[in-house]
Amino acid sequence: MMNGNSDSAQRRARWELAVLACMSAGYMAFILCRTALPVAGPELVSDPNLSLDEASYGDIAAWGMAGMILGKLLTGVIADWLGGRRVFLVALAITALFTAAFSWGTSTAILAATNFLLLFAMAASWPAMASIISVWYPPTKYGRVWGVLSTSSRLGASMSMILLGTLLAVLSWQNVFRTAGAIALFVVACIFLYLKATPEYAGLPALEDRIDPADPADPADPACPGVDGERASQSKSPHFLSDKNPAEALWAFARSGRFWLICGSLMCTTILMDFILFLPLYLSSFEGVSSAQAGAWASAFPIGCLLALVAGGFIYDSVSRKGRIGLLGGFLGGTTACVVALWCLKGLPAIPVSFILPLATVILFLYGFTLAPAYYLPASVFSNEFGGRHCGFLVGLLDVAGYTASMLYLVAGGRMVVNWGWQSMILLFLVIAVLASLITIWFAFEDYRRSVPTVEGVQA
Repeated sequence: MMNGNSDSAQRRARWELAVLACMSAGYMAFILCRTALPVAGPELVSDPNLSLDEASYGDIAAWGMAGMILGKLLTGVIADWLGGRRVFLVALAITALFTAAFSWGTSTAILAATNFLLLFAMAASWPAMASIISVWYPPTKYGRVWGVLSTSSRLGASMSMILLGTLLAVLSWQNVFRTAGAIALFVVACIFLYLKATPEYAGLPALEDRIDPADPADPADPACPGVDGERASQSKSPHFLSDKNPAEALWAFARSGRFWLICGSLMCTTILMDFILFLPLYLSSFEGVSSAQAGAWASAFPIGCLLALVAGGFIYDSVSRKGRIGLLGGFLGGTTACVVALWCLKGLPAIPVSFILPLATVILFLYGFTLAPAYYLPASVFSNEFGGRHCGFLVGLLDVAGYTASMLYLVAGGRMVVNWGWQSMILLFLVIAVLASLITIWFAFEDYRRSVPTVEGVQA
């Protein structure tokens, strides 16, 4: 019997790794498609046939965010209904096709519409992965699994910027988009056979349903009526949303204070993260920096994100909920310091021009290193814990909040640069970084408070 259990555990571990590898490869392909626009941005702006400037480029990116928002509203429920695997593969194939189609755009309107449809399809990726994770992995592994997937996101972004930036030196911007689309279609074909929808398809038993390990500790929380005050160690207890439909789940989300706090946190950190869409344009604004150089050097930001996330998920799982308050606060405090340093690059004329690009690269690396854990992990882990079988729906709603803020930033950001220069955008980032720090610390404190055991129904 022991050997049988051991063999079953080893088979499950192998399949868990295989599913995780497929999701990582697929999400890297999504990121490759999305990265083509910022890398090719300087060439798009300089193409005389398009007549673009920073403001119209920001509009194209903003319409992509609008597509992302609409996609998040719809695809989360669809992923929970049809299954994460099916939605993940179909969405990646559609994203690849629209990435290639972007290369035939001839005007701002056509490019904006294509980017809208591209990111509408890409919006399904994160909810689909949340749905896959909910049926494949126990709650004790959520942090590390999301950490690995977040790592693949940043690895994909850094590799994409280096690859596409190198290709941009020898190919037209149109062929850069076509290449990205072709690679993404190839990835779909490669992971089709190995990405299993559920453990049953791999000949393994299904996981037991899990409760939210924080909310049941507080029976007074209106978001989880009828749940007793036992701790999450009772892993076989049903999740409080197990028998709820999407409308009832939405009402439960809306009544939770932590939901609104994590929405606010994600809105701020998404804006800070989406600076990557302007990074090549920002770096090319320095004297003597070409478009190809700007695209390649901008990879310092996602490389910093990548290194922070390599072990970030494991650390997030191992740190207590109380410890996460200081962990997240420290990371975002570092992000705020990096924003101040970015302002100094253009605000202090004493810095020699030859030092500007190396300094910018180091600062952007640290910016990504400090921002990524606070952006990826709290919202993703919270979605699986609190959302239960509606985790895809919840992660989609959270992303809607983040991408709505990003869309507004992209519309305003390009115009700020045109009218007042890059320093105006950096000052906006400083305000947002401070807000992100305060809101995220508040969320982490509330998450800790909900997890404190109760005594006769009174919060300890």
